[in-house]
Amino acid sequence: MRWGLAVISSVCPLGLALGTAGAEPPITSRDYAIDFYEGTALGDTRMVGMGGAGIALIVGSAGTLLNASAPAVRPTTDTDRWSWDYHLDYLDGRFSTDYDNNGTVVPTAGDNDDGASLVTLGLGGRYGTWGIAATATIQSAPLAGSLDLDARAVRFRIAVAKFVERVDLSIGLGVQSVAFQIVATDDQELFNISGGGVLAGATWTPRMRDFRVGLSVETAIIGGTVRAAACDPAACMVDGGPSYILPDQVESAARLGIGGAYRWSPTAWNQLVGGHFRDEQSLTVAADLWITGPTQQGYGIEKFGMQELQRSGSHTSVAARLGAEVEALPGRLRLRAGSYWEPERFAGVGGRLHGTFGVELRVFEFQLWGPRRGRLGLTTDLAKRYRNLGVSIGLWH
Repeated sequence: MRWGLAVISSVCPLGLALGTAGAEPPITSRDYAIDFYEGTALGDTRMVGMGGAGIALIVGSAGTLLNASAPAVRPTTDTDRWSWDYHLDYLDGRFSTDYDNNGTVVPTAGDNDDGASLVTLGLGGRYGTWGIAATATIQSAPLAGSLDLDARAVRFRIAVAKFVERVDLSIGLGVQSVAFQIVATDDQELFNISGGGVLAGATWTPRMRDFRVGLSVETAIIGGTVRAAACDPAACMVDGGPSYILPDQVESAARLGIGGAYRWSPTAWNQLVGGHFRDEQSLTVAADLWITGPTQQGYGIEKFGMQELQRSGSHTSVAARLGAEVEALPGRLRLRAGSYWEPERFAGVGGRLHGTFGVELRVFEFQLWGPRRGRLGLTTDLAKRYRNLGVSIGLWH
């Protein structure tokens, strides 16, 4: 079982600009799409602390955010016929000035409770060699120019995976949907655009070896059905506020991810050791490479809030991620560090380098259907105009 609650200070991909770095063409028709793109490390605190790397490393429901085969990869202490896990993370977006690196600098929200936010949660289960997991991410931010409207994006995934013992390979297949919404402060939905796509993944964990390899593939999503409940999509105005020309599509580009991980420790990594905990000194290194394709007619969410068009995703982007984790005091202390390159996504704005750090401390032990250990974790992700600080409370695994 896996449980975690993170409070992370960052700005989600829906951070909507209050200022602008340069004038863009105004929106004059509905012939455009919102580019739903995640360039920063988002997920559980272990992944964030290790530079966002985890295609071959993170398992269970949290791993399904990266790899459809993760539900069928067992933790090395899981020897039961069946098991289950879940994750829950909350990200608070009040301390970054340019989350998605579009070149627009905004003042931090500070103590303002209306800052951008992200919630990710998931539930997974395994029976024998089969696993299944469902995850959701909900990103929300106030809409520039209105005190009563929020922009919101919801991504839902479900994946089924099978572990093939003969070749030590987990294979997964799933589906995902993405929806872009504008909602009023009373949660009344004005409109939404949604679309769906397919996920596939594989993780190779060769028995009695110390390395793992992962592969993740996501098809492009292009959704074009607009459902407007309270306004005209060509002139959406609520309570006398600004008039918005709504997009006719939301796009999430196709992605390919390749990852690897290696663990140095007294015993071989890929084996079922039994027991509740695997207390031994170890060093684990993980690296991922993500290739994200272009969008057909994608534009950034921030400038949408100002009714301007800023081209996003006009070309393929490549992101590299690298991280390490040390279990310095077995069963008591883990240290993490990493770095990743956030590639250029917007025209005229270069990429940026991130540095990440994390610490996880065992704080107490108790009995609940067997021995359990509590943990306290801290994580940070720093880059130019970006700050992500996380606190996690959960169970030690």
